[in-house]
Amino acid sequence: MPTHPLAHDFLTDAIRIGEPDMCGPLAVFPLFGPDPDVDYVGFAQAVTTGMTVKELDSGASVNDLLVLNPTDHNVLLYEGEEVLGAQQNRTFDVSILVAAGSRLRVPVSCVEHGRWDSSRSSEAFSPAPQTAYPELRRLKNQQARVAAAQGREARALQGEVWSAIAHKSARMATHSPTSAMHDIYEGRRARISEFRDAIRLHDGQSGALVCLGGRPTVVDYVSRPGVFAALHGPLVQGYALDALEVGDAIAPADGEIAQEFLDAALGASVSQSDGIGLGRDIRFTDKNVGGAGLVAGDELVQLTAFAESGEDGPVGPTLSARIRRPSRRRAG
Repeated sequence: MPTHPLAHDFLTDAIRIGEPDMCGPLAVFPLFGPDPDVDYVGFAQAVTTGMTVKELDSGASVNDLLVLNPTDHNVLLYEGEEVLGAQQNRTFDVSILVAAGSRLRVPVSCVEHGRWDSSRSSEAFSPAPQTAYPELRRLKNQQARVAAAQGREARALQGEVWSAIAHKSARMATHSPTSAMHDIYEGRRARISEFRDAIRLHDGQSGALVCLGGRPTVVDYVSRPGVFAALHGPLVQGYALDALEVGDAIAPADGEIAQEFLDAALGASVSQSDGIGLGRDIRFTDKNVGGAGLVAGDELVQLTAFAESGEDGPVGPTLSARIRRPSRRRAG
């Protein structure tokens, strides 16, 4: 394998795009990947069988949590997943594959600036009904990539995370006594449910490519459809929160532009480094797309990609001129 492989080199077959589900400015194209070999379950699934996330035994830290996985399954923590409780709510900074029977310290960002409740330090966290919204996840992903490129641990910048949430709350006219991201969702839950009901989970679906206002915004992919099924609802709520700021007009869903965006993400040259848990982290930054993922063995277990040119309008001729990658196949 070359020194700098491409993201799609870790796929045994193409990721196919299906027909989109739409609601107002939000279009979500389902993705269907090749059959997986690596066995793992999702975080929300593992919590029901004994996995716990808690504050550090040595003393709580804003930007670190302890994951205890006594189960017989490897567990995927997906970047942007939110956990509620203990001393303050957090989100995972990066995707991590936690080995069965292991304990692991993981990097997180606080998404509840106004609470630090030491009386709840021994409390286990619970999965939130939503992930972080793509706008915030993109910011955190960029910051983690910059840190990794500089030889530092891949982490978000806490101050900028708090600032982004505060601005989001102000724009959406929501109030939270503890400046919690969760309360922004709570304040818009009725509207969000309209999007959640319209964006279906498809049989065999293992990912989503999201367009807001006709513009590609984010790709979320995991290799196991059962794991994506558990992530689908929380991710859609995040997509919906950003969609509420785009407006109510129905936006066109251009399958060619969506395909080009997926091709750009999978055709990007990636850097590799040891993962915090199992596998290897991959990261990439191209002219139109940037993101990160997780490879175990030679299998792409997880991939997140974000538009890097959001201010320049829809992805267009730059991507169209690329050589078509193996991903360029539409689902029937």
